[in-house]
Amino acid sequence: EKEIVEEAVWNLREEITWIGLLDQMENSLAGFKEVFPWLADNLNGIAMSLEQEFVKRGDQIGEDVNFALPDDYIDKTSCIFEQQSADHFTCGSREVDEDALKLIRQLNMRDLAVYKAAVERFDLQKEVIQEYRQALHLE
Repeated sequence: EKEIVEEAVWNLREEITWIGLLDQMENSLAGFKEVFPWLADNLNGIAMSLEQEFVKRGDQIGEDVNFALPDDYIDKTSCIFEQQSADHFTCGSREVDEDALKLIRQLNMRDLAVYKAAVERFDLQKEVIQEYRQALHLE
């Protein structure tokens, strides 16, 4: 496990030019556009055309994670443990054995360690861009 985390963190720090974080999407895209300015127009165009398409369909983008799915879409394949109660479907089981819990804890710890490194790298990237912009008197 330790080797997997170390390799993932090394890749984040040494092999990847720019990372973004889903929970900081605007900052991620802004940084991407700053680092790769020749792609900025393409990103804007794609984002604008997607937004226009969603608005034309009447979708509210906001907090709804399913806003881009077709109307009446039901995902029938995402949960292999789906159960039906009296009037609705639920996913998963109320009973989890110790082996499964141990594996979940182990994988979550690995994911959290890599995410923490990604956040640190992302914050460093933001600082570098800010210093660059200040040096060019853009801020």
